[in-house]
Amino acid sequence: MRENQQDAVDRGKIFFKFLFKKKNEVTEEEVKYFRKHPDEIDAVTAPINIHKLFLAIGIGLGVLLVGLSKVIAHSSFLPVVSELFREIIIDIVFEIGVALIGAGVTAYMLGILLNIQQDNARQWRQTLRKRIDIMDGAEN
Repeated sequence: MRENQQDAVDRGKIFFKFLFKKKNEVTEEEVKYFRKHPDEIDAVTAPINIHKLFLAIGIGLGVLLVGLSKVIAHSSFLPVVSELFREIIIDIVFEIGVALIGAGVTAYMLGILLNIQQDNARQWRQTLRKRIDIMDGAEN
């Protein structure tokens, strides 16, 4: 059980470092991890959990902004500015919040569709390679 927890920690560190990597150099830490988990090499180029984290942050920020717009609308906040300016601020904060929520949900849904497509493509490639190998073996 301890080994699985350490693997999860190592995987998280590797994926997080890869996100901010500027060069294509391979570190000893990466070699050690991927020697143990070669099936995860392709996954590092599309770290889905990192994308989900950023989407969740964006959606959460959008929800906060929508809530903030409602707080501003129902409070005596900005009493010194004109009603028109106050309404403009409320509308801008609300619309930015809604846009962040919409963008996050859309990106999440597109990510799901892309993952399905990539899984189907991976299965297709594997099946094709097996059939080519079978046909090559039959010809010999």
